[in-house]
Amino acid sequence: MLAKFGDLGPSSVARGRRWNRRNTWRVAAACVSAAALVSVAACSSSSGPASSGSAQGANVAAAKAAIAPYTVPPKTFTVTEPLPAKLPAGKKFVFLQCSTPICAVVGRFFQQAVKGIGGTLTVVNAGSTAQTQQAAASSVLALKPDAVLLGGTDPALFGGGLKALADAGVKLISLQIDKDVKPYGITFNYLGANLSQRNGKLLADWVIANKGSHANAVLYSLPALDISAPVQTAFENEMRTNCPSCKVRVVPIDVSTIGTTAPRTVVTDLQAHPDTNVAVFVSLSAAGGLPAALKAAGLSVTTVGFGPTTGNLQDIKDGALTAALDIDFPVSTWTGVDVAARLLEGAQPTASEQAGEVPEQFLEQKDITFDPTLGWSAFPDYAQRFAHLWHVS
Repeated sequence: MLAKFGDLGPSSVARGRRWNRRNTWRVAAACVSAAALVSVAACSSSSGPASSGSAQGANVAAAKAAIAPYTVPPKTFTVTEPLPAKLPAGKKFVFLQCSTPICAVVGRFFQQAVKGIGGTLTVVNAGSTAQTQQAAASSVLALKPDAVLLGGTDPALFGGGLKALADAGVKLISLQIDKDVKPYGITFNYLGANLSQRNGKLLADWVIANKGSHANAVLYSLPALDISAPVQTAFENEMRTNCPSCKVRVVPIDVSTIGTTAPRTVVTDLQAHPDTNVAVFVSLSAAGGLPAALKAAGLSVTTVGFGPTTGNLQDIKDGALTAALDIDFPVSTWTGVDVAARLLEGAQPTASEQAGEVPEQFLEQKDITFDPTLGWSAFPDYAQRFAHLWHVS
């Protein structure tokens, strides 16, 4: 995941504050594992009859009620409980970074957070295959870190590397892994399956709220992403429950094509299914470059997805993409460092951290009042808030 991010000196802090002033895990959310690169062949599934409720039509009122709390800026900050004590200076953190652009974003925020708490961060590029990830985990052991951070990469791909780190007394903190992490030696997983399930449900309700019973949706999944399967399951279940007459099919996207041929895959699919009126993305990063491809093909379709990149946000501002369900990446990544600090002090994560609380919001064109290139945060003063909690302000 990580290449070089440079020195986080005063200029970096200034950049962080500019980010703060105008609201950069996003996975999604999280890091991406390319353990299984899936072919582009469409895997169609259509919604069957609902198990309860009306046999036809859409429960638009229920869908609108479900998404309503996520259409306004979040008000609750994730962490309010101070650390038991200031973390001793010089604690060694390592970030096992995957190879996607969003992982680089996560790495930058981890850098800022670790510097803010008085530690040092080493970023180890874990690559995109089981071989490179196992080699990366083995190399980390020699660094003798106090804590290791990793994103949504399937921990099984690291072989026994993570367990070896845990056996050496290292605290391992993961973000958004959708499985039981204990067998792999991970100490704590922040943002697990519950978040992915909620996001899948919210994306479905957004579709129903905007398209009603006429929704003809395609979900572009990313099977190599750990979050993809639970998002897909929740999306299909909610569509089936709240809109039995809606049409839904699923098309897998090869994660290695993000930023290259993914837009062509989407366009080809939409041309083959001209009745599709809404395209949903497990990760909106797969829609990078899509507006130009749609325009060249003479196509128009409503778009929505989780975890937009800054480029996606610009496209939404320009009216070229419709909406995104965005997670507050600065707050979520800094929360991951907060969890690590508490564990290193012999304490437990806070109740909100254990519950997987994180700010999220649907962003449409009217909501992009900030500089899209700086990303979105519901709490522009997050760095100052954490500094106070960490006794360094």
